[in-house]
Amino acid sequence: MKLNKILLLSLLSAGALFTACSEEDNYEWGKPASNNMVSFANEENLVLGFEENTFDVELVRVGKDLPALTVPIKVLDAPDFCQVPTSVSFAQGDTAAVVKVQIGEGMAPFTKYSLSLAIDEEFSNAYAASEDITLSPRYNITILKEDYKTIATGVFHETVYYEDAWDVEIQYSELQQLYRIPDAIITGTHWFFKWSGREAPEDEFYFTNEKGDEAAVTIGSTPYYGFFSGINNKNYGPVYVTVLEGNFIGFDPEGDTGLELWFPVAYRVSAGSFGSNYEYIDNIEFK
Repeated sequence: MKLNKILLLSLLSAGALFTACSEEDNYEWGKPASNNMVSFANEENLVLGFEENTFDVELVRVGKDLPALTVPIKVLDAPDFCQVPTSVSFAQGDTAAVVKVQIGEGMAPFTKYSLSLAIDEEFSNAYAASEDITLSPRYNITILKEDYKTIATGVFHETVYYEDAWDVEIQYSELQQLYRIPDAIITGTHWFFKWSGREAPEDEFYFTNEKGDEAAVTIGSTPYYGFFSGINNKNYGPVYVTVLEGNFIGFDPEGDTGLELWFPVAYRVSAGSFGSNYEYIDNIEFK
């Protein structure tokens, strides 16, 4: 259920390459591929805490008898508050080096920013094969600051679409006073909810969007109390969770497995419903 990148290689051909030439024609062949083989180690999006003001970008290289090497870093796109060093240096024999990016004032919380860096072709070889690393002279990520912290763990029982169960976390943002189930079904898609908390005399629980507004979605032309599940069905497209109002929803402190969260839902696409049932998180352990 985790999606990875799809790489597309496009080959362009040019007609009439070998037309009549004179001695006055000056054609400069492309540079030979670099033997340095420096690349970015990964391209994972970053989520930072409010207190974090730096983060590392790791570069790697492969080869034998590696000399000391300084590699310029190109900044293709970066927010104003990011200060990126102009180069990174490998010590003799080292296969890894780190660029430390500084974060200044002006980064808004709960806002995604793009960062794009590159290594010049003189120091990289994107077409060289390596069993150790995936070579990439480009680095494209998003960075985000938030204060969500894990307050509990449990087992999520998805009873409608996959009919399976797996471990999940329950997180809470003090700033937004909002809960979420990170990567509830699909990595990268979180489920958000408001909840009065287990100590409240009256239980209040409802699903929201990431800003804390009650969840709302239109499927076809019909509005629902619901949200995107994270699932994309190959035949019907986006699959939405819609809440079946009028049924119990929320916290049960005396469930069969102790503390439990219950929510009655249907899984819908524009063509109809995949069915409905109670889904729940049980075996909840608060930290």
